[in-house]
Order: sequence, then structure tokens, then C-alpha cells
Amino acid sequence: MTRLDQLIVQGKQALADDEFAKAVELLGEVYGDERSFENNWLFSKALYQNGQAETALTIAREFVGEYMWTTEGYEFYFDLCLAASSFVAARRLALGSIDFEKQENRLERLKEAEEKARKENGELIKKRARELKHLAAFDAFTQQQIYQDAQLLPFEEYFDAAKQVLIDPDCLPLIRMTILIDMQSLMVDEELTYRYIDGKNYTTKINHAGNPLTHPAYEAARDYLQEVIGQEDPVSSELLHEQLKLEFNALFPQIDRVTDPIAWMQKDIQRFQSIPDNEERKESSDQAKLHELVYHFLSILEV
Repeated sequence: MTRLDQLIVQGKQALADDEFAKAVELLGEVYGDERSFENNWLFSKALYQNGQAETALTIAREFVGEYMWTTEGYEFYFDLCLAASSFVAARRLALGSIDFEKQENRLERLKEAEEKARKENGELIKKRARELKHLAAFDAFTQQQIYQDAQLLPFEEYFDAAKQVLIDPDCLPLIRMTILIDMQSLMVDEELTYRYIDGKNYTTKINHAGNPLTHPAYEAARDYLQEVIGQEDPVSSELLHEQLKLEFNALFPQIDRVTDPIAWMQKDIQRFQSIPDNEERKESSDQAKLHELVYHFLSILEV
């Protein structure tokens, strides 16, 4: 048995014996030496049991995708979100539950946790909601911090304040974009007015827009990228794929305006490789203008 195996055995035994501080020390050392999903779960569990829910959630986020693959992992991650008062993420997980009974149970537990938070931290919740609603009054760095803190708000307070951010031209564009996608994932079933990348305000039911990264136009562009560059130059392919995801998040919720995703991807490739436009597949005038708006929007985010 290796030294790491011994630490894992000792850490598990400490958990079984309710010696949680000892478990944190032992399993933290394990995770520091070998950052696997299994060790992440053990370390996060020890932190959670030791009353360090916020730290446990921070650690668990490193493998959030893996937690989503099993019912037990999903439930554990949801429990962490509740314990850490990360209510926006908890609601997203509850609504994403495939099993209706589990969804109802999680939503009820979330409602109870939010009510408890209002009773115990009412003034702090009001302060965070007020800061989010008046986000534009703060500098860029503070705006980002306020948005992160707002993830700890109960949904009603978060939603009420976030609606104001969506139409405020002086809020960081990245935050407006992120909130729009938040609203879709939180299945908000009412009309929202938002400021789009063209500087105009639009009104729509955001939950009808669908996830930007499962839209057929995104999938067609992504598949074309993989076909023409993926095997030949995987590094460039990955960089372009990350850019494509940002572009389609920026386009949300008006992704249907991309009528030729192949031409869109060809334009991205040409721009990335710094080669002149060719006549292979030209974008329509409307799509080309939209593409330029996206490029401009993303250049602002990089500043």
C-alpha cells in the first residue's frame, strides 16, 4: 500500500468516526498530491462535514462536470450549493433534475433554505440585491464582485434586481450577457427586456430561446470546425471552439439570425489565420453585420 493509499484509508476512517477536522487534513493532503475526481469528492465531503461548505463548493467546482454524471454526485453537489447558500446554482440544478419527484423535492428544499436565509441574513440579502440593482454605479472590478455575491441571493431577489441590469447600458456587457443566460437556465417564464449587442432593447420570453450551445447553428459551426481543422491542428481548433462558444453566448437570444453557420465558421477561421476572404461561402449582408457586432462586443470584453 502506497503512502497515498494509507492517507485515503485514514481519511475515510476519520469521516466514519466523525473526526471531520482530521479528515480535512488527511484528505486535503491526498488531493494536493493527486487531483482526481475521486479525491476531490472525498476532500469536498470532509470539508462539508467539517462545516466548511463554501470551501467545499469551491473545491468541488473543479470537477463540476463529473458530479453531474451520477445521481449521487448530482445530489451531493446540490447539497453543497444549498449549504453554501449558492441559491442561483442550486435552483439551476433543481430545475435540471430529470426525475420530476427529485425536482419537486429539491425545489422545496431550496425554498426552505431561502426562507431561512431571509430570516437569518435579511439585511445582507437586501444590501446585495440593492447593489445588483444599481450595478452601474460601481467600477468594473466591483461590478464583477457584486455579480458574484448576487449568486448567493434567493431567486426572487436576484431576479428582481437582475432585470434592471439587463437594460442598463452602463453595466459591464459581460455581466448582462451572463445574466441573460442565467435567466434561460433558470427557466424564467415571463417576458424580459434586454439590451442587445446592437445597442437596442428587445423583449422576449427568454426560456423559449433554448441553450445557446445546443442550438443547431452552433452545432453545425462546431462540427464544421472539427471537420476542417480538428485533426490537422487540434490547438487552433480548441482556440476557435472556445471563441465560437463566446460568440454564440454573445448572440443569445437571437441566434436564429445566424442563417449560415458554415459561412460564419469560415469567417472565424479566415480571421484567426489572418488570411484574406475567399469566395468559398460568403455570409449574407445581414449576417456579416451581425458577425462584426459580435467581434466588436468580444473586443470590449477583452479590455
